[in-house]
Amino acid sequence: MSIIGLQKANCKNCYKCVKVCPVKSIKVENEQAKIIDRDCILCGTCLEQCPQNAKTVASDVELVKKMLKSGDRVILSAAPSYFGCFDFEDAKQFAGAMKALGFYGVSETSEGAAYVTAEYHRLMKENQMKNIISTCCPSVNRLVELYYPTLVDQMAPVISPMVAHARLLKQSYGPNTRVVFAGPCIAKKDEAADIRHNNEVDAVLTFEELQEWMKEEHVAFAKAEPSSFLNASSKILRMYPIADGILASLSAMEDTGDWKMLSVSGSGACIDLCRAMERGELDHCFIEINMCRDGCINGPGSGTDTVSRFASRVRIQDYAYADADEYPNMPEQIPMTMQFVDRSSKEDIPDEDTIHAILAKIGKVTLDDELNCGSCGYPTCRDKAIAVYQGKAELHMCMPYMKERAESLSNCVLTETPNITIIVDSDMNIIEFNTAAERAFHISRHEALQKCLYELIDTSDFQFVFDSKQSISDKKITYKEYGIIVEETIVYIAKENVAMAIFRDITKEETNIENQYKLRAETMEMAQKVIDKQMIAAQQIASLLGETTAETKTTLTKLKNMIVFDENDN
Repeated sequence: MSIIGLQKANCKNCYKCVKVCPVKSIKVENEQAKIIDRDCILCGTCLEQCPQNAKTVASDVELVKKMLKSGDRVILSAAPSYFGCFDFEDAKQFAGAMKALGFYGVSETSEGAAYVTAEYHRLMKENQMKNIISTCCPSVNRLVELYYPTLVDQMAPVISPMVAHARLLKQSYGPNTRVVFAGPCIAKKDEAADIRHNNEVDAVLTFEELQEWMKEEHVAFAKAEPSSFLNASSKILRMYPIADGILASLSAMEDTGDWKMLSVSGSGACIDLCRAMERGELDHCFIEINMCRDGCINGPGSGTDTVSRFASRVRIQDYAYADADEYPNMPEQIPMTMQFVDRSSKEDIPDEDTIHAILAKIGKVTLDDELNCGSCGYPTCRDKAIAVYQGKAELHMCMPYMKERAESLSNCVLTETPNITIIVDSDMNIIEFNTAAERAFHISRHEALQKCLYELIDTSDFQFVFDSKQSISDKKITYKEYGIIVEETIVYIAKENVAMAIFRDITKEETNIENQYKLRAETMEMAQKVIDKQMIAAQQIASLLGETTAETKTTLTKLKNMIVFDENDN
């Protein structure tokens, strides 16, 4: 099941998602980012950080609507962070709004958290584990099973509050009851579909989806009729969605022995913790661990863009301690065991020669060439090369290389083109001056870039282009001082507010035309001289032969035209 999808049209090849993904479970294929489902820990970081909103989340909203229309009893299990993620004055307003959407009733997921904490407490008292890692966060569970499987035996073999609560509700209201979980976590969608307990939770909605649904149905907390929750107060268990919340619930049970308590949140800290535990640095610790910084209140589906996590934390704390900090009753008995396993995939790692060969293709031959700038999304050039080998990255996902290549190609074009190319800004400062321009204007590029164009040539045409934003095409200009004649084209580039001039040197062409004209004129002059001489001779002959001068002149003129113009026509 793909939880996170991609809108291809919005993916702009920025590699932001690759950069922020803590486990690099995103590959780039045909210049499009794609989630590698089997490797994704569903932390939602890419979803939050994508600048183009190209990432999407699979939604169960339509499924839930069908459940409600079918007439089934559908109960909403609300993650305790709801109190910090929605804007209402009384919790009963939340329950009333959910009933207005069609739910049979609303119950706090923290009711299930009471059973989970009790199991954690039992494990601590049994004192059989090296360390105990809390297993309420499905993203962390995926992280350990997929990437740090040697720690599986230190994961508390206990189901999450969501699953525990679903079992409680179905046990209380009948097995045909539909349970829909609502919370700030997108990984819960995957957890609900997990084959190890895929019959407990029938659908998962994020708070963000719930907010959109409320807008669509014109349901507002202020206008909803207040309603009671199906469960009694969960008291201290309402602290679960904030950092130290699980530890607070354990403290309420007392008698935690000599276990050292540790709370860790945030993807980077979670990964650091796993590495430290693999190195054996921790012993006899109970570790509350959350993938989201500061706990679930900062989840990717919280929909709290306008509410800070700090305000949410205070609001939840106040709500949790409103009744008392004592532990609630647990009248029911439900199965609580969960088995975690090694689900890691064994990636093929290339040898050193292969890595060097991949790096060499993008101009990284020596260690000094490996900038490790991270622009591709990978921490080092070697990591990126390995990702290329594994089919996760494309070879040219290297900003410095592509920049150098583009500059090299543009420089090659400017250098090799026979046309004079000059680019100036609106102040007539020369910002590009190619090799052909150096030859034509007898000045080096280095010198030209320190000058204004009007120091070299007349700039009236350039000024016209800047003022009118119109181009000039194929205008003949003579630069006598440089001994050249050019065909001038000036283009205005609005994006950069610069003008680019391309001068085609037509000096030889113009010289050839002029030479042809001179040759024709000389030929005509010579023909005229011949005619004049022949006229004198013709007059003399005509007088002897009795022919008229006019007839002779006509005949010789035709002869001249044949000599001059027929040659030109050919």
